[in-house]
Amino acid sequence: MGGFSNGYVPMFIVVGFQNKVYWNSNYSNFDSALQQAINEMVAEGVYVDNPFSDQVMIFSDSFNFDVSEVFKDLEANPVTVSIGANSNPDVISASVENNILYLTAGNTTGGTATITLLGTAGEFSKTDDFTVTVYDPVNFTVEDFETGDYSYVPWAFGGNASWYIDTSVYYDGVFSSRSGTITHSQKSQMSASVDYPDGGKIKFFCKTSSEGGYDHLKFFINGSEKKRWSGNLDWREVEFDVAPGSNQFLWSYEKDATTTANSDCAWVDRIVFQGGTLSSIEDVSVPEETVLHQNYPNPFNPSTTISFDVTENAEYFIKVFSIKGQLVETINAGLLRSGRHFVNFNSEGLSGGIYYYHLEYSGIKTAPRRMLLLK
Repeated sequence: MGGFSNGYVPMFIVVGFQNKVYWNSNYSNFDSALQQAINEMVAEGVYVDNPFSDQVMIFSDSFNFDVSEVFKDLEANPVTVSIGANSNPDVISASVENNILYLTAGNTTGGTATITLLGTAGEFSKTDDFTVTVYDPVNFTVEDFETGDYSYVPWAFGGNASWYIDTSVYYDGVFSSRSGTITHSQKSQMSASVDYPDGGKIKFFCKTSSEGGYDHLKFFINGSEKKRWSGNLDWREVEFDVAPGSNQFLWSYEKDATTTANSDCAWVDRIVFQGGTLSSIEDVSVPEETVLHQNYPNPFNPSTTISFDVTENAEYFIKVFSIKGQLVETINAGLLRSGRHFVNFNSEGLSGGIYYYHLEYSGIKTAPRRMLLLK
């Protein structure tokens, strides 16, 4: 609890406990806020230290998470985590073994389930709720521009210049979409129309390098501006709710009448249409086997792209070795679903010569491939 006074009465008071603020204002509700904080203070036993985040999955997805840090005990006793409740086991199967949470989506039923984690230490326990939303893959589309063009989603372009694929700035993979080159009082626009049978969300990463407060990246849903960004802003993820029906999404980089600053553009990457159906997209084939492809270009300097096909939902790593077998780089490709994926390898700090790389996942290593760095 903290605050300050004008000498007679408190003018501003904060009441909180365990990173939770109960009151942040003037004195008028101080007594009730203080009592609420006292009532919820844990004198002994288990409390939630790191709440588990909500998850989104598609049919047949299977992931696991370490939940050993979700709960803590005030006496530092070990806390055992289990499943307290599952509101919709047809949507998602949930279990915990040795503080590892296993989530497996069904094959035919979409929807949202609320999962309750139960943390227990001796006679004390505490719960933490989170949701899992499962989509039919037909209604879950990810546009990460890794096709290297705009062929995956039926994009439309407008304004004074079209957006284009950028190979040097990206959130993940090796490609992103960048606004076109424009001048004062002009705009560069990219849009897509997507059908949401039951509603859902849209999530994406964006980045700007522009005159702060004046030259903006603006995002619209059905003509209504949802948010705008400007200045030197690094990649950030945003999300918006989407109503059922046909929805038009528009990204528009717009300049004012004077002044140019920084790179004068905006980028968008990894757009996720959660619940959205793109009728022009054919079913994406699932690879029959995990394959590590040859890097391109090869020989290379200073960077190259490594692609690979995977059949198992898991965390993947690319490991690069010198000709003497010394590990020189580990690239965490992340928790990936089945399909084709890309990573970028930058050789900065390495000398020219022959290097080898392989793919690792779930305790498995692929056969290595050879690449040549020219310097």
